[in-house]
Amino acid sequence: MKILKYSLLLLSAAVFTSCLKSRNDIGGILTDKGTVLSSIVERAYINANAQNIGLGVDHGNANFNFSTRPNELVKFFTVKVTQSRETKMTGPMVIKVTASPVTNSLYNLQGVPSAVPAGAINVTDITIPQSSADVITVPVFFTVNKTLLNPATTDYGVNFKLTSTNQGVIAQLDSDIDVLLNYSDLALNNNLSDIEANYNYTCVVTDPVNQFGITNVKPMYLRDGGTLLGYFDAYVYAFGAGFGNFLYVNNFFTGARTALFAPTFNISSTGKITGVAGIAGIALDPAAGVNDNQFVYTSNDVRSLTLRYIFPITTNINGVSTPRTLTVRETFSYNPLQIYE
Repeated sequence: MKILKYSLLLLSAAVFTSCLKSRNDIGGILTDKGTVLSSIVERAYINANAQNIGLGVDHGNANFNFSTRPNELVKFFTVKVTQSRETKMTGPMVIKVTASPVTNSLYNLQGVPSAVPAGAINVTDITIPQSSADVITVPVFFTVNKTLLNPATTDYGVNFKLTSTNQGVIAQLDSDIDVLLNYSDLALNNNLSDIEANYNYTCVVTDPVNQFGITNVKPMYLRDGGTLLGYFDAYVYAFGAGFGNFLYVNNFFTGARTALFAPTFNISSTGKITGVAGIAGIALDPAAGVNDNQFVYTSNDVRSLTLRYIFPITTNINGVSTPRTLTVRETFSYNPLQIYE
């Protein structure tokens, strides 16, 4: 009898263990070694934005100057490859890309953008060297023949789509991106500048008495007006927090965010900042280094600007009128994701 009881107990344990294993390994998750997945970063950003922030962005942008570099490698979008721990690339990955006209009327445009003339963009396969990294991010460049384009009078758009790969799979929801050529965030058909684009922006404002100050990092759009440069914060404007072209600081005495003034900058043909305006007494910082207050164009996707300036301010602190000079340092580096409206 005891032998029978022990046998039944052992059988029940075996059955329970087997059931527990099959229930935990739902659909073979525990034994699935994963795959290599390719996607377009800009499309993933647009899809996520639509579900979260809701700014209405629906396209990427490619920017280039027409007065120099008639044939240039231009960055159009970014490919991301993710790999599981057990499944990695075996040799170079080759992703095939198609380019076709945009079929939809994009946000903030008057109608559907025009198709890019044949031969204007040399679209080629994307080749990614073998890597064991979990995540690989690759900017995608194509050569542009600018002589075939006239963006001063025409809105151009092109849809790029990842169609196939020799390894892994393509994320279908993030497989294509509409890209506008030389589109301006503030006015149509006039972004023919090396400067105007979206940047990663860092602002540091210091106050000797620590009433005002900020260390802020966010996206910022640089506006090129020929000899006059300014900036524009789309998030501030979109969410009704004020105009996007102001210098914002924190008031540490009250805890309030304060818009001080809207700075503008005189810029020479060589990219040198020669003056600043926006408030009485404002001036370029005499302590600025040789690389400050200078726009630098390294390549289509590498551009930077550092601004250093000072301005006087007088406020009442503990019943005493207190004049002093605030120092501002702003840095701009070209944002890899050129997504703006």
